[in-house]
Amino acid sequence: MRLLKSHYDKIVLLLSVLAVIVSVLVGLLSGEEDERGGWSGSDSAFYFDTDNAGNVTLELGKENGLMPGQSVTFVSKEDESISKTIPIKGIVLERRGTYALTYDGSKKITGTLMINDDLTLDRDWKKTRVELAIQSDEGRALVSLAQLDSIHGSRVLLFDPTIDEFDPDEWFLSLYQALPLPPSDGNETKADRARWTKPSDEMEDSIYDLFTPPVIYLVDGNLTTTLPEKEVVVTEKTEEFGLSLDAIDNKPYRFKMSGWIGKVPIFDDTDPLVSQPPRRQNKRNRMEIGIPYRENLTGKPGTSSLIRTTEEDQSKLLQVTYFTIQQVRDKKSGGVRSVGRAMVKDFRMGGKTFEINSMMDEVFAGEIEIKMTYRLEGGNKPTTLSGKDTGKVLEFNGRRYTIKEINLDDKWVLVEKLGPGPTDKTTLRLSLP
Repeated sequence: MRLLKSHYDKIVLLLSVLAVIVSVLVGLLSGEEDERGGWSGSDSAFYFDTDNAGNVTLELGKENGLMPGQSVTFVSKEDESISKTIPIKGIVLERRGTYALTYDGSKKITGTLMINDDLTLDRDWKKTRVELAIQSDEGRALVSLAQLDSIHGSRVLLFDPTIDEFDPDEWFLSLYQALPLPPSDGNETKADRARWTKPSDEMEDSIYDLFTPPVIYLVDGNLTTTLPEKEVVVTEKTEEFGLSLDAIDNKPYRFKMSGWIGKVPIFDDTDPLVSQPPRRQNKRNRMEIGIPYRENLTGKPGTSSLIRTTEEDQSKLLQVTYFTIQQVRDKKSGGVRSVGRAMVKDFRMGGKTFEINSMMDEVFAGEIEIKMTYRLEGGNKPTTLSGKDTGKVLEFNGRRYTIKEINLDDKWVLVEKLGPGPTDKTTLRLSLP
């Protein structure tokens, strides 16, 4: 009994701390709803502004994992029964900011977000065909928004222009998403149940008369009275990739039919060689049936751009295998017109056979044209690839770009960049929207 009396103050203090911890755990693990993430604190700093598009922006003093579609709640400091919840329209991720990404359910990566400008995500961010390049200690990784589960770090929140702006001196901010709440008699508000409240003046025997309850935080599943300090990450400035994908289109075939003489079709060359500038070769070529033709590389100005050759010539270009003239009714005028139709074999396309007729303004034989632009160091140099240029190497200003893969169905090109240093290697998938 004497021992109990001598340690009475310590025993009461220990029981008080245990009571506070049990109250927090009950609030976190029971209730009607699930916690969805986010950081909250009545003393958190926040700042309202307006961006160039007229959206109301909110900057927070703490890092968080809030995404478009979630919400923030402002609670009156004077009367905590008054609160206003506002849905988040979008977020802005900082260029070269440090973020922790969770994707594909359980995979995690922390590093620098390698983007040239701040990235804005709206409520449909999961459907956006964008890949995030993350530079971590293990190297660079690409994570598409479709794979992304969460992203934690600093951000600017976007709201509709019609929302009210709240004074930090009069309101505190809660970022909890549907906090689990204990059963209520129906008269309490969420703010009453979600926050520490002052002990009632009528409860003279309250244990809170003995000490001031500490502020307790839940960090990574552990209870603590102090928040961890933000890690300062020093990142080395990385050069942007410098090559962009502009278009993937069907390429018009070089030759088209302009007419015929007797049973011999006339093909126009849309790109005849320049022999002696500014004079060009004759673009019109008589194409005799069954005769292979090759480019006239040594012809004088005015000569045809194609000349006859033999089947054994490895440089042969094309051959007309069949030609006929048909009478076709014109859909607009209702009259009948003559149309020349030829079957053409292109040897540089592997002997592919296709039709060219005199009604075609442009001929498409299945060739693909990929347009790209080099944009590093103020440059703006366009270049063109074909759909078969996997493995091709492009060099600009000491940078070496290798085409690793071309996907024509999904319209993307995988490119490996080497430079500016001899060991600086980056691989990036360039996609069209």
